[in-house]
Amino acid sequence: MSETSAKRYLISGVTRQGKQFRPGDWAERLAGVVTLFVGERRPGIRIASTKLAMPIVSNGIKCMIVAAEMQQICPDAFHFVMNFAISNDLTVDACCSLESDAGSESIHS
Repeated sequence: MSETSAKRYLISGVTRQGKQFRPGDWAERLAGVVTLFVGERRPGIRIASTKLAMPIVSNGIKCMIVAAEMQQICPDAFHFVMNFAISNDLTVDACCSLESDAGSESIHS
């Protein structure tokens, strides 16, 4: 799957070296930042905290699902989140749905 066809991105709370990312509430904090970012730059967009960036736990690992539509709604927030992941050496996988990560591929290796 190409990055452009992704509907969501999964940011895992484990670094590429296999270490658990700290603090343990990083995904919730980042989701809060996204909410503020989108609210400031796109007033009236109320889906930020529920749809654009969602903290989840997958296989016991804290993760964040980022909706690809964030790129259109608030490109600054999208770039901030992706730069956060890259700066902290977190894996980012492009995926089509929450239910199926089998069709995912890593954005950076």
